[in-house]
Amino acid sequence: MSMKIDLKSKLSAPTPKEAFNMMLGGTSQKDIRELEISSLIPYPNQPFRPYSEEKLLELAEDIKENGVLSPVIVRPMEDGYQILAGHNRVNASKLAGLLTVPCIVKDFDDAMAQLVLVNSNLLQRQELLPSEKAFAYKMQLDAIKQQGKRSDLTLSPMETKFNSAKTIAEINSDSRANIFRYVRLTELIPNLLTMVDGNEIPLRAGIELSYLNEETQSRLLEYIEAYHTKIDLKAAELLRAKSDNGDLTRDKIISLLSKPPKEPKEKTPVKLQTSALQQYFPGKKTKEIEKEIMEILEKHFAAKLN
Repeated sequence: MSMKIDLKSKLSAPTPKEAFNMMLGGTSQKDIRELEISSLIPYPNQPFRPYSEEKLLELAEDIKENGVLSPVIVRPMEDGYQILAGHNRVNASKLAGLLTVPCIVKDFDDAMAQLVLVNSNLLQRQELLPSEKAFAYKMQLDAIKQQGKRSDLTLSPMETKFNSAKTIAEINSDSRANIFRYVRLTELIPNLLTMVDGNEIPLRAGIELSYLNEETQSRLLEYIEAYHTKIDLKAAELLRAKSDNGDLTRDKIISLLSKPPKEPKEKTPVKLQTSALQQYFPGKKTKEIEKEIMEILEKHFAAKLN
């Protein structure tokens, strides 16, 4: 008998923690086992970056003192147990010198394993890079697409893509629009996505660039690196608008992003009031005053050069 998981309650959407606990289907002491660290296998191609060395060492020291307080979640595989939640706890336990860690063992299929991996990280991590959120949300949507094979996973078979995104938005306390925006980032080539993570390219600009095809994005990356150009939202919108179904030639990119030379500013003429000068040149006409002023200036600057 498969467990029924209804993340879309008609009354109210569950909190992230409630949704995560529902996925686990409840745990008891019998589900927790001490497993050898050597038997634990990392989840492949996960979007979440491991802790920094400094943070991992801090966690290792805490584990030495207090032990592993939150069990690692795993599922059985042919050659061991695959880690679904707790990669950093496992790595820190190794640094702490432990040989075993407490684990919750659940026999999940691929779609459920993917949801547990994503939801546990979204729940536990306070700061996520744009790329981490992007692939996390995409993995949630991809898992929901499996509902055609099993309708008890998250939503009813009649749910649309938009309703799926709405449910994910409610679970993650985000907006549906943001879900789609972040998922768009997964269409960026790795180097451009890294620039979004590093704030070298604004998030909204990265979303606009994601509509360019892979070849055009590679050409744009070459331009950015060659000319040390910053791409802002205005430039990204221009590139997308001028592209041919996402395609731009190298020459077109250069012509769109190269700034035209600034026109030289016109020199503002110096105007002197004749009435003000009359006191220094009594009885002289304007032309005579101008001639004498030029002679005085020439002598002045000639003296400075000498």
